[in-house]
Amino acid sequence: MSGHAGTPVGSQGLTPVGSPGRIRRRTRPGSPGFRSPPFPHIEPAATPAEGARSTFAERVYQSAGRLATPGFAGSVYATPAGPARPSPGSPLGSPGDATQQQQQQQPVTPERADGAGGGSRRGPAPPAPQPAVKPRAGPSSALPASVVDLPSQRVYALAVLGLLAAWKLYDAIGLAVRPGQTSFVLFLKWCALDTLLWYAGWRLHIPRLSVSVHAMYVLLAASAFVNLNLFFLSSSVLTLAVKPVAVGIAGSCLRTIKGIPLLGPRLVGDSDLLIDSFVLDEDHILGRHTIHILPHSLAHLNPQGRSYCIDAARVRAEPWYRRFTPALFGPAHAPQTTIPILVNGTRPDSITYVHTSFETGQRQMHTIKGTGALQMEANAVYPSLDGWVLATYHLPVTQVGAYELHSVRDSKGLEFRCAAQAPHTVVVACPQARLQWLESAADADNFVVGSDGHASVCQRSGQGRSAGPGSDGLIQVVAEGYEPIELTIVRLVNGHREIINLDGAAPRPAEDPAAAAAAPARDELSAAQRAALEKWSRFRARKVAYTVSDTFLRPGEYVYRLEGIRDAANHSVAPADLSAKGMLEGDKAVQGKATSYMARIQVHRLPSVGWADRLLNAELPLRLSGDRQRKSRHSLPLRLAGTGPWTVAYTISNGAEVLHESQTFATARDPAIDARRAGTYHLVSVQDQHCRGHAEQANVTLVLAAEPAANISSTPIMAHECGGEIGALVDLELAGRPPFAVHYRERNLDAPNARPITRVVRSQQRRHSFKVMPDLAGTYELEFFRIEDDNYPSGQPIAVTLKQAIHAQPSARLDTVSGRIPSQACLGEALELPVRLKGQGPWELTYNVVHENRRTAKTVTGITGESHSIALGAFSRPGEYTVELVQVKDGNKCARDLLDATATIRVRESGPRVGFQCPDGGVRVLDGEQARIPVHAAGEFPIEIRYRKLGDDTGHVYKTTLAKRTRDSMHADAVLAYGPGEYELVSASDICAGTIDPQSARCSVHVEAKPSAWFITDGLRRSNSNSSSSSADSEGKAFWRLHETCEGAKVPAAFELGLGGSGPWRVEYRVDFWSLANPRGGVPGFADRTTTHTMVALQASTLKTECCEPGLYRYTLTAVSDERYQRAQQLLATHEEIAPGVGATVAEHVITSSPTAALRAYAPDGTAIDTSSSSSSSLARSAFRRKAQVVRHCLTPGQSKSDGDAQTWAKLHRQLPTFRIEFDGSSSSNGNNGGAAQPPFQAWIEVFPASGPSEVVHVRDIEGFSQPVALPAHIASQIGRYHMRLVRTRDARGCEHQYVDPNEVGLGRPDSGGGVIAGGIEIEYIEAPNARPATNSPAASPSRDVCVGDVLAFDLRGLNSWTVEYTYNGARRTASVGKRLFRRIADVAGNFTLARVCHRSANDCCSEFGDLSYAVHDIPSVRVSGGKDVYQDILEGDKVDITMDLVGTPPFTFTWQRRGIGAGAAKVLESHTVKDLDAHRYTISTSSEGVFEVTYVQDRYCQYPKA
Repeated sequence: MSGHAGTPVGSQGLTPVGSPGRIRRRTRPGSPGFRSPPFPHIEPAATPAEGARSTFAERVYQSAGRLATPGFAGSVYATPAGPARPSPGSPLGSPGDATQQQQQQQPVTPERADGAGGGSRRGPAPPAPQPAVKPRAGPSSALPASVVDLPSQRVYALAVLGLLAAWKLYDAIGLAVRPGQTSFVLFLKWCALDTLLWYAGWRLHIPRLSVSVHAMYVLLAASAFVNLNLFFLSSSVLTLAVKPVAVGIAGSCLRTIKGIPLLGPRLVGDSDLLIDSFVLDEDHILGRHTIHILPHSLAHLNPQGRSYCIDAARVRAEPWYRRFTPALFGPAHAPQTTIPILVNGTRPDSITYVHTSFETGQRQMHTIKGTGALQMEANAVYPSLDGWVLATYHLPVTQVGAYELHSVRDSKGLEFRCAAQAPHTVVVACPQARLQWLESAADADNFVVGSDGHASVCQRSGQGRSAGPGSDGLIQVVAEGYEPIELTIVRLVNGHREIINLDGAAPRPAEDPAAAAAAPARDELSAAQRAALEKWSRFRARKVAYTVSDTFLRPGEYVYRLEGIRDAANHSVAPADLSAKGMLEGDKAVQGKATSYMARIQVHRLPSVGWADRLLNAELPLRLSGDRQRKSRHSLPLRLAGTGPWTVAYTISNGAEVLHESQTFATARDPAIDARRAGTYHLVSVQDQHCRGHAEQANVTLVLAAEPAANISSTPIMAHECGGEIGALVDLELAGRPPFAVHYRERNLDAPNARPITRVVRSQQRRHSFKVMPDLAGTYELEFFRIEDDNYPSGQPIAVTLKQAIHAQPSARLDTVSGRIPSQACLGEALELPVRLKGQGPWELTYNVVHENRRTAKTVTGITGESHSIALGAFSRPGEYTVELVQVKDGNKCARDLLDATATIRVRESGPRVGFQCPDGGVRVLDGEQARIPVHAAGEFPIEIRYRKLGDDTGHVYKTTLAKRTRDSMHADAVLAYGPGEYELVSASDICAGTIDPQSARCSVHVEAKPSAWFITDGLRRSNSNSSSSSADSEGKAFWRLHETCEGAKVPAAFELGLGGSGPWRVEYRVDFWSLANPRGGVPGFADRTTTHTMVALQASTLKTECCEPGLYRYTLTAVSDERYQRAQQLLATHEEIAPGVGATVAEHVITSSPTAALRAYAPDGTAIDTSSSSSSSLARSAFRRKAQVVRHCLTPGQSKSDGDAQTWAKLHRQLPTFRIEFDGSSSSNGNNGGAAQPPFQAWIEVFPASGPSEVVHVRDIEGFSQPVALPAHIASQIGRYHMRLVRTRDARGCEHQYVDPNEVGLGRPDSGGGVIAGGIEIEYIEAPNARPATNSPAASPSRDVCVGDVLAFDLRGLNSWTVEYTYNGARRTASVGKRLFRRIADVAGNFTLARVCHRSANDCCSEFGDLSYAVHDIPSVRVSGGKDVYQDILEGDKVDITMDLVGTPPFTFTWQRRGIGAGAAKVLESHTVKDLDAHRYTISTSSEGVFEVTYVQDRYCQYPKA
């Protein structure tokens, strides 16, 4: 069971699978094995190493049939004794999973699973369960669900978030109530907490609360912005928004706490927050009186002056029951038109109106009794006025015409006042329009109307467009209504939206048929009737039709939608089915059937056909050939445009014969005409699915290629001296298309065993000749069997045979088998050229030698052997020699001209030229490195070089070969040097002997000297080896030492260094330090510290010494490196010169201690006031650096020299402390330091008076280590704080100790800007504090009368810490004040007295006051109509009395005003101010309507509201 304890719970909230109770719920007694639960258990998401998880039932099924382990007995979930191997498919993972697998290996029977069975008998294997749903991974968290389940994690996370928000709100309110204060610490704290919070939210991955990385960054930025505004910026937007709320909330809390008896005032005290948040009660002005005058009953037909229209179609479609129950459905659901009647007064009982017809001009009067059936909208009801209402009644109308309100009466028979001169309300027929196809559209090109009502037409071309029917448009708009009618049509052409406005539909005098039929009746009317008819006939509805013109030059989809209809009365009617299918959705037309408000025309692009570009760019005409490698037919590619399928018509012209053919293509992908006939192909037309198009005017011609043929003849080539015929000249006459190839076989009939030779003769011309001249004699047969041309590359068979008897001819060629044919030679060198001969000897060979465009013919006779060598040279002139074999004759004098037997020999004038490329001063290398001497060589590579080392007794000559120059190699053209010395070139050669450059035949190799460094002893002195204060080596020899330096010297001392080598140098040195207190100063191994340093030095350089701590410093140069020797070279440590001009590498330097002192303060009796100082130098320095102790003395006004006389001040001055300067003389002398600071001393002391600039006092000839300091009397003679501090001290050796930066001396008191004067002695004469009323405060009033709510402010003088005692209504209170302004709020009436002010730091310095007493008066108040809100209705002419009761001290001054009611409630109608009223009541008598209220009241002392 332990293995399942850590298994996480799935995301569906199911219980873990490891509990026995869960198995009992999933397997019940009597059930056939395990069954799938109603809701599948979803395991947690597997890690990548675990793979796919299975349900618990599946794992039990997989474990069924395994052998039980001994650990199984006793419990179903007993852990086996040994580790179990995981089953295939079981998850692998944590140790808990392994334990779970061990548990799953135990077979479980239903009885044992239910707990009823106790035996160890195993039941049959349960059947495999089928899970209800596929397991899926649930949300995961970084915290295991076994530790804290997911709902609890979310609760804890929200709790932490709420606590942090409350904490931040608490800090923000606490900081906001302190005006002008910010906190950088709070800003940093909340930035850190917010960062931790959002990082945890991202890291923990709590479901439903996790944040992504991007969201975390956004939250961090937002949190930083909020924290910046809340805690760091003093005038931020958030601070300004939070501060009023925070002050109000905090002030309310403090007032509530202060109201607790006894404990409240002690807890709250007199907080400034109570002052800032104090608000006077609002009950000082109470009550208002509202007077409402009721008007007479009024009725107004169509108060807004609107016009109305009636849609006859909607009226006819109205259900019959709605005509009798309009009040149940309201005007929004009523299809009929209603005219509003505005009624203000009693409820109307009958309404009479007049209707005038537009058709006849007759007036008819209609009366509606019982207005309860009319739809009413009540705007206001006045119950107190017995049924008065402000309501709107909707009068239903069903006929067009002019309507006029005649009379309205209530139930009592009283007639309403109708609106005077109200115009007639005109009700016209609602405008209507529809789209329809023109009757002439059927004559347009391919105009077709589909079953869905939409049409299609072919694209019109811009040229030659007919002006017949349908050429300008296909659609017309039929409109009916009150003219002029404005139509808005939206046209959508291929997604491009256009708006067509037809606003020129002006009224026409033409009559429609109905009006024409009624025309004769007009003549029978009277003049008044005809005038009325003429007046109202213009409002009748008329029908007009307009054609929507379009050119249809662009193919695509044209959608027309009737967007809106508006008549002359501005009645805008949208089509009823604008939202039906087939309308536009945005800028896209939805498929659907056409309606009377929308039509779609599909304009099909005209198809086109043409030859493909690759066909037009090919070589024309095309040829048809019967060869298998050539085409017997051609596919003529086409370019098709339009909508498939296409039918292309074309003609084939072959002379007078013209064939008409056509071909159909289903798609436009690679269409082509299969051309098998020769002739000219011409495209005629193309027809696609919709339209008939045009074809490009271009022709393609195909011709039938003829087979190649050849006429072959031969002529024998005669040579009588060679025995007759030596060959044959073959002539070819070819027919076909070049290039040609003629194949023949050459066969020697005299050699029957010889194989025939197949040869090919190629020609670009139709006539060609070639020679056949074999080397061997015999009868030759030439069999021509095939001819090829461009049209028939596979060839056509031919049968032509030629025979010719051939006599043999001699031959000669260059012999490349027995010897190499030379190509180069040196000047003066001779060579031989091998030649091989064939035929009957002896031979005679003729050859030419060509040199510098001069040809020399030579003949060699009597050659008996087949191998012969031509002797050439010796060559006397350089250049290129060409040997040409011209002719050879055999023993029968048969000559044969030789072709292509040529050899070229290049004769060089000289060999290579070599020399050292030696730098100035020779080649320099570092010690131990291999040297290479650069060489410049001119010649042909490879070049062999020999050189030797001068002065070498062995006389060894070194040899090296320079390969072809490689510029990328760092060792190119260089020879190795074997040690330092001078080297000389001996010889150089390639194929010819070379020469040595005498100017650069030698080069020397040198080894660079190693770098060195030493101390220059000029200016140094030897330490005294006999003195105990010096240091020496083991042999007693003293070191070189630099002159002594004082501690803290501004310019440190420096050693001069001597350097050898090539700069710059990198010098490493060691510094050994012995302090003055070390008894073994200068002894190696006993140094206080040892440090190593590195410096970069130039030719003339110095080594700066240490300058901080006094003692003995020994400097040892340890290693040096320079520009050439980058690796450091170790130096020998010595204090003597190791070579002439090379000094020692060890030197010393001593830094002496500077004099230190401290100022001490003593009481007049000799007691030390500053007891924290010590005699040691370190303690003296620390005592000086700490903050000075302040000695205070309180003075009442008149005791200072500025306020009193000199005698009083002198008497007081004798009671003040005295000061002494004490030097540090406790350090004992030893053998290293030469003693501590030596008297006599000098001291410079800076004194800061209470006011004015500081003064530096120079104390000379201080013989001892302590001496009193006498300061000038004029410096410490005023009230305030003055300070004196040491600036610097100097001893007899000139060593100084600086205490203060010299740039800060004489600049005034540093503490004047808020700083602190560190160290020294500080005296303060404190003047008793004082308090005066602030200038702008009510406390400054001479009468000492203040009001409740006034803030009494006093300016405090003295130190910035006071204790103020005051009494308020007899209660004595004490307040600690840290600011110069003391404020208190007068919250209740009574008496306030400021009694005493003391300094908090010195409570014995106080001042008492007797003239700061104030009388606090209460705020006056007024009650209008008894302080209640009175609402009173009156009729016109009635008057009302309004009373105002005043409370306070007369005389009174108050302001009352009358404001409007209803929509103009904020408007002030009148305002009056009553002054110097001694009575406590005031009455107003008025008959005006409005709200009467008081806005300002003032008595003798106070006013409300405050200014």
